[in-house]
Amino acid sequence: MESVTLGPLVISLPRLFLILSVVATFVVASWWERRRDVALTAPLTAAVVAGFLGGRAVYVVQHWSYYRDAPVEMLYLWQEGYSAAAGIAIALVAAVLLGVWRRAPQRHLLAPLLTGAVLWFGLNLGAAQFSDTSEHPIPDIVVYDLDDQPLALNSFTGKPVVVNLWATWCPPCRREMPVLESAQSQRDDIHFVFANQGESPDDVAAYLDEEGLGLENVVLDQASRVADHFGAHGMPVTLFFNSQGQLVDAHMGEVSGARLHQYLQDIDG
Repeated sequence: MESVTLGPLVISLPRLFLILSVVATFVVASWWERRRDVALTAPLTAAVVAGFLGGRAVYVVQHWSYYRDAPVEMLYLWQEGYSAAAGIAIALVAAVLLGVWRRAPQRHLLAPLLTGAVLWFGLNLGAAQFSDTSEHPIPDIVVYDLDDQPLALNSFTGKPVVVNLWATWCPPCRREMPVLESAQSQRDDIHFVFANQGESPDDVAAYLDEEGLGLENVVLDQASRVADHFGAHGMPVTLFFNSQGQLVDAHMGEVSGARLHQYLQDIDG
């Protein structure tokens, strides 16, 4: 999986690259402040915030058909769902406007922002160049249903497969379950498999009953062999396989309804 483990913390590479780019932006700004004797922190913070909110707003507009029916999810800013290009453009425009308003040379604000943007693009480009492009089929790992009957994970065939790795003690796993349940009920052309990692049948059954979830294809992977196979060191993780059984995408962390809709559109494309 494209992630970095820091002790108990697991960070996806896209999120790590974003953090590093923002840090680099403020490091350059701090150096520029000392060298040029200008105050940049406040206007730069405003420009960065404008970029984040603008990137989110553009993403919401692009996926309005989903957010129209779930407007409160527009406020779930911790979820993936930003237009990077729009966010960067809006941050740069905000920096120019703030420079005019403060009667300061815009280059003082643009230099740190451009540094962060170039670093972000470079890190993502480098990751794409070195990413593992080899084929990853659905493994033949044996899992168990809630009646303790064995079945091979690769027995789900004939159409695309979504495998969600989750646990009852995992808060983001619990938050995304209604989204996945809804998708499963609407897309009978896709197998959805909920592979619980490391828990007992009683614990899983009790959780499903308590939450009133009507999930199909809930299986138990008590040795976490599926997570180990794909190098998933945190949860939740959602794996997307095409109808030929080849891995085409993976999502680490809580998946939003809009992002899931995108994945399902592309799963067999």
